[in-house]
Amino acid sequence: MIHQLLKALLFVAVFGLTAWAVLEGTRTCSDASPDLNSLPVQPADAGVPVVGGPNNGLSMAYIRSEEVARDFRWMALQKDALKARLQKAEKEWEGEASRFQKDLQDFQRKAAGMGESQRQMTEQSLARRQQNLEQMRDGMVAELAKAEESLDTRLRSLMDGEFKAFAQKEGIDYLWAQQPGSGLLYGDSARDRTRHFVEFLNERHPR
Repeated sequence: MIHQLLKALLFVAVFGLTAWAVLEGTRTCSDASPDLNSLPVQPADAGVPVVGGPNNGLSMAYIRSEEVARDFRWMALQKDALKARLQKAEKEWEGEASRFQKDLQDFQRKAAGMGESQRQMTEQSLARRQQNLEQMRDGMVAELAKAEESLDTRLRSLMDGEFKAFAQKEGIDYLWAQQPGSGLLYGDSARDRTRHFVEFLNERHPR
């Protein structure tokens, strides 16, 4: 039992690293989940439309996704709220883990002088607390992963509609995103509508 409790000290340290990784943006649910710091784009192998000349009636523009993700205030607020939620949960867990670690170390110092019955009762109590900490950690990570996935879904749905609304407003036939994997290797600055799109989003979603 004492050997198992000693492993709890390592468990406390490992969760600290887990929480830090989640806080820095590491996915807790699936590596396939889209990045909150980017915007939905068409796959890299999607056919790029050919604009032959001024008489074909087609208009093409692009936006720089990283800049939109940074300056779209609604998106920034959602990310900040998720980060604050994680920090709050991490603080609560660390408080419980710190108290457990202190009591465990205190038990290790006093175990030799305890009677058999008292030692067994203390070991069992510490083991239950360790299990509760593990369940608390797993529940927190799962809940936060679900919240992050939900935000991904909301963002994708919102942006799909905003891309179309902006393109229609500006008379754009093809709107592309310049970011890794988008298939857009170069865009003339005259076709850049990033700032216009950011202003459009912030006007429509002030909070």
